[in-house]
Amino acid sequence: MADRIPEVTLKLARVDVGLGTAYERVAIYRLFERWAENRQIQTALEGPIDGMAGIPGLHLLGLARRGTHVTVALPDTAGLDIVRSIYRLHGVEDRLTTIEVVGNESTLPGNYDLVLSYNALPLVGNWRSYLESLAKHASRFLLVSVTNPYSYGVGIRKLQRLLESPREPELFDHDSVRPSVLGPFLNRLGRIVEHGHLDSPWWPDLFVPTGQTLAGATLARLPIVGKWASARGRSGGPQHNGAPQPYLYGRDRFPLFGDNPDHQELAAALKRHPVFDGKGALLGHLFGHHHAYLVQTDDAVY
Repeated sequence: MADRIPEVTLKLARVDVGLGTAYERVAIYRLFERWAENRQIQTALEGPIDGMAGIPGLHLLGLARRGTHVTVALPDTAGLDIVRSIYRLHGVEDRLTTIEVVGNESTLPGNYDLVLSYNALPLVGNWRSYLESLAKHASRFLLVSVTNPYSYGVGIRKLQRLLESPREPELFDHDSVRPSVLGPFLNRLGRIVEHGHLDSPWWPDLFVPTGQTLAGATLARLPIVGKWASARGRSGGPQHNGAPQPYLYGRDRFPLFGDNPDHQELAAALKRHPVFDGKGALLGHLFGHHHAYLVQTDDAVY
């Protein structure tokens, strides 16, 4: 029997903006492909809630390029159209199924070798029930990625909030992101076989709003300066002078893989910036913007 999807309202991005989002994509694809290697993932599902600051529904594109048939579930018609366009751009639309979910009236059908939840847990009403519902569709693996609450960027963001009013709760405040809480719960749904940090560049994660760059959002949050930056953005500052904005990717241009013709821009940028993915647990703990678990669900009993 299919399970009902919790109703949630999200601001969904239509484009990826900035080097930070681009690198997050690269880190996602590298880690997920490494974990899937030799595990024969033939079918996979992601969604229906996606906490990515960029375009939702694209985290399994790398697996689709390697032969996995991917199902993407989102509560957004336009978002699914963008997902289909980008899969088409990469020549793998035949490996994609899309499902539009509409609040509490929709259901998720079927079972999949792997089910992915990306940064969604703080955005749903009851994260434990949400994961239990997804796990019932994961015939072999459940992959869960959440914010790393212990990165040095979280410390900086907490200091920033001292200057802000009101001080809104953020992703790193949610109990579901703490390993001491999430890990034991996931072991009830199966057996954790992998745990690692990802998206670990040198720059901090300051939890910028969807569609904004790290620099722009940081300026906007500063007293007095924020009003100037906001007015400058509305009036059309230097970023609106007609020149292509770097690292702006979407349905017509999504060069996140090395074999894409336009990948040189991103590859050249990443050579100039130290990144720490795969460089050890201590560096991942300090620099990682997210951490993720791969849970084997074969023997789980519900």
